[in-house]
Parts: sequence; C-alpha cells; structure tokens
Amino acid sequence: MSTPRDTAALEPLSTHGPTRAWAAVAVLSLVGTLNYVDRFLPGVLAEPIKRELALSDTAIGVINGFGFLIVYAVLGIVIARVADRGIFGAVIAGCLTLWGAMTMLGGAVQSGLQLALTRVGVAVGEAGSTPAAHAYVARNFVPEKRSAPLAVITMSIPLASAASLLGGGLLAQSLGWRAAFVVMGGISVLLAPLVLWVVGSRQTLPTPPVRERSAELNWWDLLRKPSFLAMVGGTALVSAAGYSLTTFAPAFLMRTRGMSLSEVGIEYGVATGFLGVLGLLIVGRIADRLATRDPRWLLWIVVILIAALLPASVLAFIVENRTVCVWLLALAYVIGTSYLAPSIAAIQRLVLPEQRATASAIFLFFNATLGAVGPFLTGVISDSLTAELGPQALGRALLILVPTMQLLAIGCYALASRRFRRDIVEER
Repeated sequence: MSTPRDTAALEPLSTHGPTRAWAAVAVLSLVGTLNYVDRFLPGVLAEPIKRELALSDTAIGVINGFGFLIVYAVLGIVIARVADRGIFGAVIAGCLTLWGAMTMLGGAVQSGLQLALTRVGVAVGEAGSTPAAHAYVARNFVPEKRSAPLAVITMSIPLASAASLLGGGLLAQSLGWRAAFVVMGGISVLLAPLVLWVVGSRQTLPTPPVRERSAELNWWDLLRKPSFLAMVGGTALVSAAGYSLTTFAPAFLMRTRGMSLSEVGIEYGVATGFLGVLGLLIVGRIADRLATRDPRWLLWIVVILIAALLPASVLAFIVENRTVCVWLLALAYVIGTSYLAPSIAAIQRLVLPEQRATASAIFLFFNATLGAVGPFLTGVISDSLTAELGPQALGRALLILVPTMQLLAIGCYALASRRFRRDIVEER
C-alpha cells in the first residue's frame, strides 16, 4: 500500500496524515460506487424500462450515452475549477446530494423524455465528484504512489456494477424498476454528511511562488501535449467500448441467453464485481511498482491489459454456453475499469498541483463525450440489424464495436508512451 506524501513540515495545513488520507480514500471509493450505481441503473434495467416506456435501442443509447455523458463532461470542467481551490469535500458532498435526488426522481418518470431529463440532472451532480476525488489523492499522495489509492477509488466501478446488477436487478424483479431508482438514489443522499466529516469541507493549499502563478491560467497547455492527446484518444476508445457494455450487456444476456433480470443481476453482477476488483488491485499495485523505475509503465501496463483481455471481447458474443458467456463479458468489462487508475496517475504528472482537478475534468470531458458514441452506435447498429437478425442483432452490434474500439486503443496508448517522459511536469 502507498503512503501519503510526507511534507507536513513544509505544508502543515495542506495534506492529511496517513490514517486520515486512507480513510478519505475509503469514503471516496464508497462515493464513487454510488456514483456509478446511479449511472449504471438505466442500463441494468434497460429491458423493463424499454418495454414500459416504449423505447428503441437507439433511444436507450442516447439516454445513457449523449444525454448523460455530454452534460457530465462539460460541467465537470466548471466544477473542477472550484475543486482546485481545495474545496474537495464540499464539492463532492454537494454533487452527491444532487445526483441522488435526481435518481430518485427518475422513479416517477412517465416517458423517455422525462427519463432523459432526470439523467441530465444526475449528470450535473456526478460531474464534479470524480475530478475532485482525483485531486484529493494527488494532493495527499506522492506521485510514484498514486496508482494504488486511485485504484481503490476506481474499484468503485466494478463494485457499482455488482451493486447495480444485484441490488437494482433484484429490487426491480420484486418491486419494479421504479423502486430500484428511489432506493439507490436515497442511499446517495444519506452519505453526504459522512463525506464532509471524513474528507473535510476544505483543504488548505500552499500558495505557489509568483513566477508560477501565471501557470494556473494556462491549463489549456495540457491540450498541446502529444502524450495527453494520445491518451485521450485511447481512453475515449476504451470508454466507447465500456459504455456500450454497461448499457447493453444485461439486455444482451436477457435477449440471447434466456436469462431473467434477477439471474443477470446475480451471475453477471458477481462476475463483474469479482474480476473488476481483482483487476484493479493487480493493475494498480503493479503500476505503482513499475512507475518508480520508468513513468511510462503507467501507459505500457494499459497496453498489456487490453491486449491480454481482447480475446474475451470477441468470444463473449460468440460462445453459446451461458456461464462462459457471462464470465467472458466480465473479462471484457475489466478493460474498461482497470485502465483508469494508471491513466489518471499519468495525467496528474502532466500538470501543476493546482491544476489537477481541472486536468482530470478535461480528461473525463473527452473520455465521456467521445465515449458516448459507443452506446449510440451500438443502438443504431442493433436497430438496423433487428429486421434481419431479430434478438441476435444486439450481440452482433456489440461484436462489431467493442473489440474494434479496444484494439485501436492499444495503438493510442503505445503512441502516448513515446512522448510521455518529455511532457511530465516536475513537482514543486
């Protein structure tokens, strides 16, 4: 496990001690879990929502893709500028309250448009949470030891997948999908006071020297760094594949493998939760160790990860055995979670300390806006093939899109590693 930066003598009010920092990481992981639970719910419950509200696969893709992710991406940069002033806990608690309330409101919608509007509200709330959490880690852990705490926070994605599939699926099976929205959103609202208590409402940041203050105004220089642009391309491609799986994998299992919503929740939920957490722990630990030798390992580890699991992204849509299909889908899902911790750790090394939340928000902006293309294209391809292939159309759409995007991402990360060392900003 990594240790928080030991700079208390120089910056007595700017960092938390080891116990407080890791306690905050644990709470931020819980916050992230609820973040992604509320985000994943419409995908997990896509089939009953589609039937009741009479929606197409394209409409589902738009609601879970463009409708959510573009708002999330744009507002993320705005809120991150506030978080970069050290107001980590207050920003996260406020965002948590808003997205929980809007998720609860989603349980009362009567049309696809109303559902889309509530998802926009959820996106507004979730926009500022992740960049602020990343900035907190960057503030309280040394550069070479950030992948592990970031991996713990990113562990929220597979945990959320399992929670939304298990909790949301079983709730929807017994009480209806609307009840699942209300219960999951309510839990988020109740967690906000704990965030303020553990993370704190504000963390004092050191005042940079006069010669460096001008750099705060030049965060857009990040967009001129070749390694950052290549990473953005790679993460956007991984995200397009990952968001497509998140949105449509449960529906795929129900349509083509004859699984009920509760069976998908239990079997696919356990598989994604177990493999996702295991993948994050392994990748985060290895990335931290190798990054001390060469920072480019933060990118090389992602290349190795995608290449190793790419066959699962192909075979998942070909095999007929239900259990094998579930676990192959879960392996394909691991790519979309485990790449984040080393990628974020790499991004944090390209900017000055007071720019970290903003850097994460810019990164997530492109990640979300370009990644939103994935669910949309999957829905369009599925709808266009339905007349010919029937229930098999969705599986064909995922087979076309998911492995292709992941393969292209390998090239982007390899390209990013060639310029990464030259683009690193030294810590003050």
